[in-house]
Amino acid sequence: MIRFVLLLLGCLLLLMEQYIIQVDTNTQFIIFLTGILLMGVPHGSADLLVASRNASAGEKEFSKTRFLAIYIGRLLMFAAILWVFPVAGILLFLFFAAYHFGETDLHQFKTNTVSGKLFVISYGLVIISVILLHHFEEARPIYQLFKAGRENETIISWIDANRYFILSAAGTLFFTSTFVYFLVNASPTVNEKGQFLIRFAVIVVILFKLPLLLGFTFYFVVWHSVLSLSNIVSYLRTNNTFSRNTIAKQILLYSALAISGIALFGLTGSMFISSNAVAGYLFIGLAVLTAPHMTIMHDMYNSIRLNRQ
Repeated sequence: MIRFVLLLLGCLLLLMEQYIIQVDTNTQFIIFLTGILLMGVPHGSADLLVASRNASAGEKEFSKTRFLAIYIGRLLMFAAILWVFPVAGILLFLFFAAYHFGETDLHQFKTNTVSGKLFVISYGLVIISVILLHHFEEARPIYQLFKAGRENETIISWIDANRYFILSAAGTLFFTSTFVYFLVNASPTVNEKGQFLIRFAVIVVILFKLPLLLGFTFYFVVWHSVLSLSNIVSYLRTNNTFSRNTIAKQILLYSALAISGIALFGLTGSMFISSNAVAGYLFIGLAVLTAPHMTIMHDMYNSIRLNRQ
């Protein structure tokens, strides 16, 4: 039901932007920023509780100090990779994000096999490719705000010239891996397969037609973050492991810390000179946070799949 409601919201947003009133760039930015602060960052702010629940599910000891040390260490390590090797860091982030998006959207399927993992990563790559490559003319000025973007103008120009080839390759990989997955996994019913393909088609159309910021806001905030939060709360509430009050306090505390960290990082650069700069630094902040977050979520979805068997 929740997926239907979220898709309906996306369709209404698309109809409004296409046929009623076009949303100007400043309004798109305000919607994007508000969504990131209210839903985007909070959906990753329960990682401590999720990790604790993961340890409990695996009958392992959990140390808050050890968790925070490893979590912050991974965050700093990925930030260093982005700083020293920006091209490799961005490619690594896109791979992480693609897998994380795919695993969230496809968690109802058995994806712990080789065909399942290829299914997951190819799904996420299509989503990211549609958002970034189809709207590359909107994304390019954000890349060029940073020194790494200006220094790698040749790579950016190559991507611009070949973006639809890359997008087509991602689509071909997805449909091939989907066919193979459904062929070797008899569990999804015809109805489940049909619903999945319809949802995927609707999401792609929405992302294809909406401008970059609105499309990213729909997918990351309205779709991904809401579904993630729903899955997280359900997981943490299993057997009343954590109360709603505890979950809410955790999310508020770590959301405030994450937002403060991104803001402080931005103050050391040029985050607040323009809306593009704010968007760019937010993307970098989300990239750094994705590295430790996706590991926690991967363990959570593994636990959910094991309990479902």
